[in-house]
Amino acid sequence: MFELNLAHASILELLEKAAEKNELIHVRARQRRVGKTSALIQFARENNYTILTKKTMERSYQQRHPDLNIIGYVDGSELDGLSNVVCDEGIPKDAVKRLHKLGILLTGYILENDYDNTGIEQAVPLIQIELEKLDSIPRVFYKGEKITNRIAVDFEWRTAGPEKLGSSYIRIKHGESFNGKLAVETKELAFGEKAYE
Repeated sequence: MFELNLAHASILELLEKAAEKNELIHVRARQRRVGKTSALIQFARENNYTILTKKTMERSYQQRHPDLNIIGYVDGSELDGLSNVVCDEGIPKDAVKRLHKLGILLTGYILENDYDNTGIEQAVPLIQIELEKLDSIPRVFYKGEKITNRIAVDFEWRTAGPEKLGSSYIRIKHGESFNGKLAVETKELAFGEKAYE
């Protein structure tokens, strides 16, 4: 089983590894805007695979990528006679499992709930900052969502001693598209001393 974890490999690399082992990549609803669909389209194009997507997205994808065979999911019968199909997220989980078991789906995304076996929602980290080298651009995830167009990332944490609360300060400035123009959006959180400065 493959989990969508970008700490050690790109999405494209995960798709390649999952396809080699004929496995699905488990994704969570909160993992939005990290480039899953773009990587899937590139992967399908490089390997001449058919893409299965939600019926509502079929026309849009086909218009943007006329060189690819893109099929909108209805009940699975639209894939009769096909193999090596890759699927985007949004196809019902039971359908993905059935089509994979039948040997139709090679790989793709299967959407998991963000709940553990007890029915309690799993905690998604508030912030993750990944830096491969000191001079590289950090990858930043806020509540599981990848932040793109990063402008500035500030993170400060301080202890107040073994028995005392410290302080945390996070500020993320990034570009956000608004009516076709790039606008700067800032997420700023503070707890402890920094919150009162």
